[in-house]
Amino acid sequence: MYEINEQQIRQWWQVFKGDGKLVEIRLLGMNTYSGYFTDVERLISQLRPMLDYNNFMYYGSMQAYFTLNDINPELYSREQRDVFKKRPKATTTDGDIIRRRFILIDLDPNRAAGISASDAEFEKAHLKAVDVYRYLVKAGFHEPIITRSGNGWHVYLTCDMPNDEQRNELVKRFLQSLSKMFSDDAVSIDEKVFNPARIDKLIGTWAKKGSDSEERRWRIADIVKVPSVIEPNDDSLFQAIADLLPKEEPKPLPSRQRSFGNAPFDVVSWLNEHGIKYKEEKQGANTRYTLEYCPWVDTHSDRKKWDSALFQDANGKLTFNCQHSHCKDKTWHDVRLFYEPDAYDRPAQQQQYVPRQYAVQKPKYVIKDESPELGGKWLSLSDIKKVDLSQIESVKTGFAELDRAIVGLNMAEVTLLSGSNSSGKSSWLNTLILNVINQGTKVALWSGELPDYILKTWIQMVAAGKRNLRLSQFKEGKYYVPDNIAAHIDQWLDGKFFLYNNEYGNTWEQIFHDMNELLKLGVKLFVLDNLFSLNIDLLEGDRNNKQKELILQIKEFAKKNKVHIILVAHPRKAMTFLRKNDISGTSDLTNAVDDVFIIHRVNNDFLRTGEEFFGKGSMSRFESYGNVVEVAKNRMYGVVDLMVGLHYEIESRRFKNSIDDDLRYGWEAEPQQQSFEYNEPAPQESDDDLPFAAFTDSNAPF
Repeated sequence: MYEINEQQIRQWWQVFKGDGKLVEIRLLGMNTYSGYFTDVERLISQLRPMLDYNNFMYYGSMQAYFTLNDINPELYSREQRDVFKKRPKATTTDGDIIRRRFILIDLDPNRAAGISASDAEFEKAHLKAVDVYRYLVKAGFHEPIITRSGNGWHVYLTCDMPNDEQRNELVKRFLQSLSKMFSDDAVSIDEKVFNPARIDKLIGTWAKKGSDSEERRWRIADIVKVPSVIEPNDDSLFQAIADLLPKEEPKPLPSRQRSFGNAPFDVVSWLNEHGIKYKEEKQGANTRYTLEYCPWVDTHSDRKKWDSALFQDANGKLTFNCQHSHCKDKTWHDVRLFYEPDAYDRPAQQQQYVPRQYAVQKPKYVIKDESPELGGKWLSLSDIKKVDLSQIESVKTGFAELDRAIVGLNMAEVTLLSGSNSSGKSSWLNTLILNVINQGTKVALWSGELPDYILKTWIQMVAAGKRNLRLSQFKEGKYYVPDNIAAHIDQWLDGKFFLYNNEYGNTWEQIFHDMNELLKLGVKLFVLDNLFSLNIDLLEGDRNNKQKELILQIKEFAKKNKVHIILVAHPRKAMTFLRKNDISGTSDLTNAVDDVFIIHRVNNDFLRTGEEFFGKGSMSRFESYGNVVEVAKNRMYGVVDLMVGLHYEIESRRFKNSIDDDLRYGWEAEPQQQSFEYNEPAPQESDDDLPFAAFTDSNAPF
């Protein structure tokens, strides 16, 4: 009974240490023992007698822990090399850690000290771990390692961080932020496990707190799930969560209500007074008020419920926390002013002092010193990693000649699309969107001008193709998509195509925030149609500076998230052949983007002005086409002035590579859909698709 599980220890070693890595195993109980090991079999042989529970008087009460992160290999020369030493002269300290590899999220049920968790408490910790897991995966983290610690649950996130003060503070704030979001009166996330030399429960050994009873039994620590691929998470993911931690509140002027005395602010009365729905939970001496809706998010969507909260500590101090990235700088001060704009005005008799106004000083740029993380400031060619351009992630446009020239739309890049009125921009974009989706890539479209029902009709017509359309009885030459085919197209596009609801407005800050939300759903192509329908008034400067700031934000978004963005911009009225310099807006638009495409409609003006620009006879080869897409700029391959002829199918509004081209999109190309008769809906993503089996709750991912 209570023997160590040697197979679990070997699996732990393979996951957390691997051959040749140094680890300290520390045994804590009536005495402290320590040993340094680089071989798991040597470790197990030394551990067996030390955790011999038959000899409980000496060893049975001890529990085993291991150092989580990489330690200085020189420590292997200490006295406890390959053996356990009682009361060792030295053990691993924070300064002995050379690299962080794991960040521990320790979820423990709240209970009296010195006792094991009951089964009910243990299950509450399990369900809380499920919530944390789902949140982290949706936030972009790689699938975590999941273990049971004996009395609680551990979620391990992989990382690759130096051991420095900056990362220590990052991990500390990351855990504090998660605790603010998920800790409650039943289960807490331990905020104290951020130090680099943290020791953790050794897998395959027993957790023994208090008596081993039927009500509160001892449990062995074991591994629940290890992802098939273990790779470090980027620091930016931890930073994004850390930035959600409520900031220190400013010290405002006294308010006219309930703020002149020393008593804590009456949060409950204030919430009720303003009709704000909330859930109240005690967290030790603190209180959490989870709000039904964030003040800065529209309340029409249930999926945005219960993701912001107010916290009041034992001293009455209030802080605010929200899971929306655009609310990371919001404080309780901002929340109160949202509902009560004059909350912090002084009463008239107290307004005796008016602070002097000073000009806002523009912050000075801080010169960066050379650092190992950033690399050298001036690089030799041998310092730069060679990249195989054919391996760059991209998606085909579906237009054969265009793809041959530019390969496709590269991720982390931005394309500017322009063209005169009635040149076919919208129809070309609709065809492109469906071509991209047909390759398995998800797409999001914001259209600031077209109503959603018109866009739906147009996209359905492109998806259907001429042979699936029916002639309208109302107007000669007009076509429509039959209802049964329209339903199949809708079903195919569900979860693959996302059209922005213009009821939420056209303010860039709102749209930018909601684009970030779609990243969690795997969207890789964003189309913004068009620049001049975007409200960018909240950006600083004149119109040109606002546009410059906008394109910089779009570029950064594409680069950071490895997506492609198509930005549509109208041209100025041009009397000659349309060129990229004719695109309205600041010149920074065409300079900053990676590609510039111009859609031309083949008509007499196009043929005439084209010949004036390119020379007599240069346009005759396009006379058989309906439209031309011109590559006016391509940064990756240096393609310029490339004209690609396209055929336009009037009935379906579809662009084609050839007149005879009859592409079948996924809604009818898949065998089970070719008959247009099927009785069950397309599979929907659910928690059952998550990577490991449920513990007790059938909806839980582990």
